Amino acid sequence: MTDDTLAAFQKEFLVNLPSFQKIFLDELPAALEKARVDGGIPGMSVAIMHNGKLVFAQGFGKRNREDPFTEETVSHIASVTKAFTATAIGELVAEGKFQLKDPVLTSQLTLADLLSHRTPVPSVDLAWFRNPLSTRELIKQLRHLDLPSSKLSPFVNYNNAMYAVAGEAAANVAGVTYADLIKTKIFEPLGLKDAGLSMVEMAKRPNYAMPYDTVSLEYAKNGVIFEGYIDEIPMADAPAGDIFMNVVDLAKWGNVIMHEGELDGKQVLNKNSVKDTLTPHSIMTSARRKSNFAPTTGYGLGWVLDSYMGHACIEHGGANPGYRSQLSFFPDRSLVVAVLANINTTDLPFRLPYYIADGLLKVPENEDWIGDAAVQRTKDVYDLLTMITGNNTLDRIKDKPHSHDLADYVGEYTHPVHGKFTITLQEDGSGLQMRMRTFGCKLEHWHYDSFKGFAHDFAMKVILMLNFKTGNTGSVDAIETVLSIGDEPEIFKKTMTPKSEKEEEEATTVAKEE
Repeated sequence: MTDDTLAAFQKEFLVNLPSFQKIFLDELPAALEKARVDGGIPGMSVAIMHNGKLVFAQGFGKRNREDPFTEETVSHIASVTKAFTATAIGELVAEGKFQLKDPVLTSQLTLADLLSHRTPVPSVDLAWFRNPLSTRELIKQLRHLDLPSSKLSPFVNYNNAMYAVAGEAAANVAGVTYADLIKTKIFEPLGLKDAGLSMVEMAKRPNYAMPYDTVSLEYAKNGVIFEGYIDEIPMADAPAGDIFMNVVDLAKWGNVIMHEGELDGKQVLNKNSVKDTLTPHSIMTSARRKSNFAPTTGYGLGWVLDSYMGHACIEHGGANPGYRSQLSFFPDRSLVVAVLANINTTDLPFRLPYYIADGLLKVPENEDWIGDAAVQRTKDVYDLLTMITGNNTLDRIKDKPHSHDLADYVGEYTHPVHGKFTITLQEDGSGLQMRMRTFGCKLEHWHYDSFKGFAHDFAMKVILMLNFKTGNTGSVDAIETVLSIGDEPEIFKKTMTPKSEKEEEEATTVAKEE
């Protein structure tokens, strides 16, 4: 959309708005640009639909090092994908091909449980990160997980892999791939021509956003940012967060869901199925909250169910490495707000819908949504990440040496779900290093037989504390480590010990003789 076209459509749709809304929308671009700069966001886009009309759509900053981020720029919507998955499954349910609650499918678990995050399954995000195995192979491995409980909980236990299970099951029932399922059930009926799945497909579009990251808000504001990459390894949990689209299409999608599957007066999605996704199935938040929000929040099927200033507010955010998204709608006031950004560490997308609701619905501003408070919140997030990736959160006992020679820790350690750690000596022999699929790091001795490493690339940052275990024979035979916050430790068993130089020579001699 060119500047002239944008101005024309704004003039057409703003003509019948009350004066206070016209003033707000007229001043909005300057306010959003300031918020973007203050929040250290390289590029972003915002779209607003009110009473079924697109009243605002604009991009800010840059989508890469050179080109502007426009309202037509496609970007990853990350976990906002979940509602698409749930809705596509709802279409299959309406066709009689699937049941959300099918006792034949499993004696304990239903699709509704998967889509509302009610299962006790622990996170396997790290195990699936850049994993070349197929989604179905990874799903099969889940049977080896030790569940902390065999019971379903009314509280949300957020789990991307369970969305992958649901999406793959739905695609199997439909006899198509997950990508084709979403395309035929959602994208095509709604006319979302620029939407798709995977970073590789996104990069084929002429106007797409590159992902960015940095280490502090100050760096971000000064343009000291690191450009990520287009990942050629398919996202194993695509049904949880792999869709891309532009912000206008994202707003249109929200408007269709807000109107329970209706588009331009035509029912394009099954009304009852859409309503089911907007019905609370589990509890998201039970702690006491501020008075301008609901006392608690529920989780439907891919949607967080809340209220703001006495009005229903349905939303979901998303965060992939280098990308942030937010889609919120207020059905009582027919307002939809969509936000896309090409950096993950920012609080602005989450706060913007409330700022826009205050301005368009004439609600007295009750919080500094995009000003100093939002900037401080973003700074707090950067500071928290710095603390987590440093040493500040890990207790250390000084002067407690390891009990084996470093060479004794070397080997391959495997887990049936999380894969393989390969431990080797550093080139100079002074320490250990770790490798896990496409990433690795040096290990620092921490205390006793515990070693700490900071494994990272652009798309992943994780502190690993590897605790080596000595078996009954007195040799190192396992690694114990926690791979997800709050989860129980996983045990990686030693499956291969490197041969000594003498053993290598003997093996080589035997091979030559044969």
